[in-house]
Amino acid sequence: MNTQSDIKLTDQLERDLIERELGNQGLGFAHDVKRAIAAVQSVLTRLQSQARKAKVVYANG
Repeated sequence: MNTQSDIKLTDQLERDLIERELGNQGLGFAHDVKRAIAAVQSVLTRLQSQARKAKVVYANG
């Protein structure tokens, strides 16, 4: 589960960086867009992780 905590930390750091880059402009819409992007990235990361695990299980038979 260490990988999962690394992913969460990376996602949080990315959100913080985006927030600093955007500053306080358009808190409503920009915040919604950032959250949507983060959610999509999280889903894709989870799917990639599950696909890797599935390949390992399949390879080990």
